[in-house]
Amino acid sequence: MDRHLLIAGQGRSGSTMFYSMLQYALDGFSMPDQEMTATRVLPYAGNTCSKRPFDIFEIDKIVEAAKGRKKLDLIVMMRDPRDILTSVHSKVPDDYFCSADHCYFIGGPNGPTKTAPGFLMMHFATIEVLKSGAFPQGVFLLKYEHLIDDPARIQAMLGDALNLPFKADFVDFHKGKIGDAHQSAMNGVRPVSADRVQKWRAPQHRERIIDQFTRFPILHDILIDLGYEESTDWFDEFCVTDQALPATANG
Repeated sequence: MDRHLLIAGQGRSGSTMFYSMLQYALDGFSMPDQEMTATRVLPYAGNTCSKRPFDIFEIDKIVEAAKGRKKLDLIVMMRDPRDILTSVHSKVPDDYFCSADHCYFIGGPNGPTKTAPGFLMMHFATIEVLKSGAFPQGVFLLKYEHLIDDPARIQAMLGDALNLPFKADFVDFHKGKIGDAHQSAMNGVRPVSADRVQKWRAPQHRERIIDQFTRFPILHDILIDLGYEESTDWFDEFCVTDQALPATANG
């Protein structure tokens, strides 16, 4: 049976970079050059792969569309919520792209509008998928931080866990052809680098972090559940002392 590899999960979590890595390195899979819902890509002949964060809300439809046609595997992208909440997009240069409650939608006729589900809705939708039993073979949870720390290790893990064939190395993805839409989503193409990890500590993001974690205190629990902190001590210190690091590139 042919296969479909579905990439979903949090936006601004490195999913476009990861998809570009797969486009460069994965062998024997058809992959569209733009973001498309899996239900549009599944009818393509042979093995296929798609990336769309909001497909996490469409899992029931996608599973039904794949039934009897293709074996479906899901990779869910994750990232430190603080870095997601302080990320920007080249199409919305003057505002943070994703908030706890809402996120920008890029593809509308009137330009970007902050009408899409935010971090919290994406997070809880992911939990529901993991609990649903829709993927009895398991779901591959991929943290952005792990991917950029050691792309070769993640590539090997994916190859073993999902039986994926590769023809090149993830780390060299920036040498391949990357479409304009994906370049825009990544705010430009560059080699793999850890310079965007903990960028939330940069001085310009201080007010943003305090605002989001004050208005949406459940973010503290999620941060701990995801393993990025062990307690709320970081926030207490952040609010009363200057914990900011030098500014880094937005992402």
